[in-house]
Amino acid sequence: MLPLLTREAVRAIDQDAIERLGVPGVTLMEHAGRGAFEQIRARLPGRLDAVLVVCGPGQNGGDGFVVARHLAWSGFRPRVALGCDAERVQGDARIQLERLRAIGIEPARVRSWAELHALGEGATLVVDALFGTGLTRALEGSYAELVATMNALGALGVPTVALDLPSGVDADSGAVLGVAPGVALTLTFAALKRGLYQHPGAGLAGEVVCVPIGVPGPSSASTGLLEPGDVARWLPRRAGDVHKGDAGRVLIVAGSPGHTGAALLAGLGAQRGGAGLVTLAPRAEARAALDAKVVELMTMALPSEPTLAAAELVALGADCDALVVGPGLGTDPDGQALARSLALALQRPTVLDADVLGAHAGRLDALRNAAAPRVLTPHPGEAARLLGWTVARVQADRYAAAGELAAQSGAVCVLKGAGSLVAAPDGRMAVCARGTPALASGGTGDVLAGLIGALLASLPAFEAAAAGVYLHALAGELAAQSDRGLLAREVADRLPAALERCRTA
Repeated sequence: MLPLLTREAVRAIDQDAIERLGVPGVTLMEHAGRGAFEQIRARLPGRLDAVLVVCGPGQNGGDGFVVARHLAWSGFRPRVALGCDAERVQGDARIQLERLRAIGIEPARVRSWAELHALGEGATLVVDALFGTGLTRALEGSYAELVATMNALGALGVPTVALDLPSGVDADSGAVLGVAPGVALTLTFAALKRGLYQHPGAGLAGEVVCVPIGVPGPSSASTGLLEPGDVARWLPRRAGDVHKGDAGRVLIVAGSPGHTGAALLAGLGAQRGGAGLVTLAPRAEARAALDAKVVELMTMALPSEPTLAAAELVALGADCDALVVGPGLGTDPDGQALARSLALALQRPTVLDADVLGAHAGRLDALRNAAAPRVLTPHPGEAARLLGWTVARVQADRYAAAGELAAQSGAVCVLKGAGSLVAAPDGRMAVCARGTPALASGGTGDVLAGLIGALLASLPAFEAAAAGVYLHALAGELAAQSDRGLLAREVADRLPAALERCRTA
């Protein structure tokens, strides 16, 4: 996984370079600005004639001064806007400002939308160097007006390149602090930032490119961005003599009257995910309807009384490699009673999804007493109910929500949605940047639950969940014909192709 850093971790890299390696801060700034200029020149060569560089008072503004100087040295005539009085620019950024002035470029002090818009007339490219990772409060006043101007120029077809991250995007969470520009390209320095991989920040950042600044970046971090190679490493090719008994036995407790499709889709996810034998155990009154739909899948009969059904499933589950509990199981009292019993008692690694999660709202810590590893797969609404938060709070900082779910439950948690997160109780976190809006379709979560169940038959919980999330997102991309209209079973059918794509990437 590629390391994803918080603002504090970024500061630690800079501090280590300055204190331990003896690299002056102004040199790091020079490397960052020159690297950004080189990326801009390579990627947008036809946009350099009239570049508008919008600078703030801090380190990010200093990076912008360096970009402007290198543009001038290359024969271009950049315009530089300064969003504060020049006296506020201090430290390393001040040194870079004086270097810019020394070659005859004096930044124009801009205070309003109108002033920046006038300066930007005829611009071919905007460089956003207002604020970087250090911003922690909402942009307002004249700074908000400058961001609005960048967006207005963007609407006229003038692209923006952000240095480090779009100004106003929180480096840790991806939340927008007041306002933020939508950019075509983000040139982030030294290492990737967490906020670039959660919405709304992810949707504003455009293409993200990491620019080296001449010091060692992190080789690992507690939070990482999933890559195809991770999946390929966790799921090596099988031996030629493998048989279905070796490939994993998965029991899926799912399905109630009117909701047998959820059980079927979970079963398809498990099969396409590689399980050798998959058995569906629906509630007794739903078995006949489910039997009429299955082909390769097996079904089993359960007693209608929840206590007896739970006891039988615990016994049968002991002979399986992994279980999935919850899709379409029901929110009526009997369904919830069965869900609560199974969540703790099953002796094998288990995915807890959908209706079983509702049975644990307000009692998440009870899952610490589970008899074997658990993987929770809530969408934001379910996560909010489990934590006693609002959905808005969950979505405002998905990293915090996923971490809290894992910490309270002692289980691996998959917080679904754009930029799905996988969090472990030990603090590890994986982020999936793949996917498509077409996955916003009923039943795709059931496929994911079954897929993770199949992988849980042979992998530790964190790796099974992370591989499942990535394969599911990639399968959605491969199956989608547009940004909508995707059927959940089509996602399941593309899972083997997604795995091969990871192995050949």
